[in-house]
Amino acid sequence: MALDTIDRILKQANFLSPNEQLLLATRLIERVRQVNKPMTGKDLLNSGVVGIWANRKDIKDSTEYARKLREQAQTRRRVQ
Repeated sequence: MALDTIDRILKQANFLSPNEQLLLATRLIERVRQVNKPMTGKDLLNSGVVGIWANRKDIKDSTEYARKLREQAQTRRRVQ
């Protein structure tokens, strides 16, 4: 959920009754939990990510390519 959307919801929440505010907060918390829920193996298989490089002609060995990407990501300097 975009921050501007959250800001608009919070502004509108001021016009709700305490019970409605509680219901809104409960629903928002549940939504955040759903969004941040870790993927299962089944979720990953159904996501479309698995096999995404299958038809790329520029990648001869996808395992090696993935290893190099992970290596680059781990050695990249972090901006502070």
